[in-house]
Amino acid sequence: METVLRLYVVGGTQLADRAVGALRRLQAEHLGDSASVEIVDLAERPEVAEQEGILATPLLVRVAPEPVRRIVGDLSDVDRVRWSLGLVGEDGA
Repeated sequence: METVLRLYVVGGTQLADRAVGALRRLQAEHLGDSASVEIVDLAERPEVAEQEGILATPLLVRVAPEPVRRIVGDLSDVDRVRWSLGLVGEDGA
C-alpha cells in the first residue's frame, strides 16, 4: 500500500521552509516513489485548519496506510520522523 503524507504549514515562514525542506529530503533519501506527498499552505487555505482541527504547524500527517499518525514541529531529525510515522522497517531501515 502506498504511503500518503500531508504536510500542513503556514507558508512564508522560516519554520515552514525548514519543514518543507526536511520533508523533501525524507522523500528523496528514504521514500522515493513509494510515497505521495501533499503540502497544504494554511495561509492560502485557512478553512482546512478548521476542518481538520489543526492547532499547530508544521504538522506532518501519515494519512495512509492506517492508522493515521501525526507529528508536529521540527522535522529535521529524519530518523525520528520516520520512526514516529511508522515508516521504519523491523530492521530499522
